Amino acid sequence: MTDQIVRPSVRLQADPAPETRPPQGRGRRLLHSDWARTFAVVLLFHGALTVLAVLFQGTLPEFHRDPNELSGLRPQLLLHTFRWDSVHYNGILNGRYTDPATPWTAAFYPVFPLAVGLVQTITFGKLGVLASGLIVNFTATWLAATALLRIARHFVRAPWAPWLAVSAFLTAPTAYFLHSFYSEATFCAIAFWAYLFALRRKWAWMGLCLIVATTTRLPSALFVLLCLLEFCRAHDWQPRRLLSWNLLWFPAAYIGFGCYALYLKLAVGDGLAMFHAYQYDEWPYQVTNPNIPQTIARELRTSATAVINAPVGNWALISHVIPIVGLGILLLAAWWMLRAHRGAGVPLAIFGIAAMVMFTLNSNVVSVHRFLLPCIVIYLAMATAAERGPRLRAAMGGLMATHTLLMAFLYCLFIMGIWSG
Repeated sequence: MTDQIVRPSVRLQADPAPETRPPQGRGRRLLHSDWARTFAVVLLFHGALTVLAVLFQGTLPEFHRDPNELSGLRPQLLLHTFRWDSVHYNGILNGRYTDPATPWTAAFYPVFPLAVGLVQTITFGKLGVLASGLIVNFTATWLAATALLRIARHFVRAPWAPWLAVSAFLTAPTAYFLHSFYSEATFCAIAFWAYLFALRRKWAWMGLCLIVATTTRLPSALFVLLCLLEFCRAHDWQPRRLLSWNLLWFPAAYIGFGCYALYLKLAVGDGLAMFHAYQYDEWPYQVTNPNIPQTIARELRTSATAVINAPVGNWALISHVIPIVGLGILLLAAWWMLRAHRGAGVPLAIFGIAAMVMFTLNSNVVSVHRFLLPCIVIYLAMATAAERGPRLRAAMGGLMATHTLLMAFLYCLFIMGIWSG
């Protein structure tokens, strides 16, 4: 029999025809819609991070960068969003893809800087780079939160549980990257909507989202896999039923990546420059090693040694201990979704395992806690577990509180210009 997705037990009545809706009813429905509520939550999220930066950055050591990199970045209120890889995304806006002095820029995919440039164009240059970036990130976070809310309703019954998934997403240890001049928010928005469309069996919309996703970040391959698995589940995993025109959306998803590769070929003569960028001195620890168990074992030893020989140094904590714990939570989430939802949880469980493999393929776990941010299986598992009983609900509340405190700590490091992932 076909596995059924768990849906809310209360079926909402259909809205009345537009001509029968009173004007005040229309406004009330809008205010109570998913879009309005997630807008308010996301506004609070970005507002809180901005206020925290303004309140505390004056008391923290000043972040120093090359003045040439900071010139022209306005307003100054948002300089706290500009750290580390932000330099590369800003460089793309200034033509660094073709600059022979910065060949590693090709590792950063173009959708986010293109979106920032589009906002600047629409506003006739009146908005600076940082303000345009915040508009892009706010909109993308809003889209991602709305998609996650609706995805969660496919897996949980309690009315509050989908909001717990959204809360878990916005309080993840590295959720502040949704606020920063990075591509995380853009990627989450596109990838989450692709999966939502797959759950709704809207394959064309799913395919279009995946095409854009593969031009946003390399982990888009994980969401192509997730949507493909959901496509297989929708057809009862029967090979004959899979043979339809909709199956072509999955190879077509890499059209976006192909367009980026073609651009790099024409611009710098290397269509795979996004991979070859890692051979430069920017990331000397990135060495491909398919022996995943060896990498995990080494990271566990390193983390254990760092904890035993406390106090733990900043590099050990940020680049070893926190990422390896994050991978453990990812695997637990994958196991829980499989246990709780059986067939409906298979795609998400495989997604979680595939993510662990991808994130450790380069023989290290540096920045893995940031890469885990789009891993939707974690938030769905937390929401699913929370509605199973008071004890699990308390445990998920404790985990979320721990994540929030950890995010505050990492965000302070980020503001100070100290490595945080």
